[in-house]
Amino acid sequence: MIGRYLVIAFCSFLSLVGCAKPPQQQLEAAEYMVAKAYAADAETYAAAEYQAANAALQAGQAAIESRSYSSAEESLEFALQHARRAISLTIDTKEKLAAEQEAQRRIEAERAAAMEREAQKARKAEPAIPFKKPKPTMAPTPPTPPATTYTVREGENLWIISNREVVYGDGFLWPLLYQANRDQIKDPQQIYPGQVLNIRRDLTEQEMEEARIKAKESDVFPIPDQFKPAQKLP
Repeated sequence: MIGRYLVIAFCSFLSLVGCAKPPQQQLEAAEYMVAKAYAADAETYAAAEYQAANAALQAGQAAIESRSYSSAEESLEFALQHARRAISLTIDTKEKLAAEQEAQRRIEAERAAAMEREAQKARKAEPAIPFKKPKPTMAPTPPTPPATTYTVREGENLWIISNREVVYGDGFLWPLLYQANRDQIKDPQQIYPGQVLNIRRDLTEQEMEEARIKAKESDVFPIPDQFKPAQKLP
């Protein structure tokens, strides 16, 4: 009789073992929640909770492979709870950091606004500097070109005219005036007030030197004493 009961109990045990199924829904729920925690950066902001959830998930997966379904259910439930906890802590931490950053931004903005107000007050307090219009720069006056004509004055002769700075600045060049005005001067000693004499400006050094020699050799105009060579004492 006792043996019969033992056989029945053993058969019932085998039946229960054969009918047990792996906790697939719990496994999927735990995997989803751990992955969600990872995506939310729980590994950074709630490291302890996330590591505990991940370790429990791996233990549950290992228990399912070894068909320890009861142990697997416990590990998966543990993984699910800690993953949820990790997500909640991550959200709270992020919100706190965002609030701190916003508060810091407002403080900096208020500080910048206060500094700008002080700067505006300082600018208003500064005396206005009158605008000085820059003086126009005067263009350099171009040099006056040398005269090409000369009007004879009372009491002048070719020597005096040639010696004037506006003409040649050298009285010995009077022959050049005479040559340039032969059309109106017949005698170099006879010129008249009001006559307009032409002045050559295209002279070469050779022409001027020849004119000086001719003037010195001529007796038309006496050579002034200051231009005479000094006499040698006997």
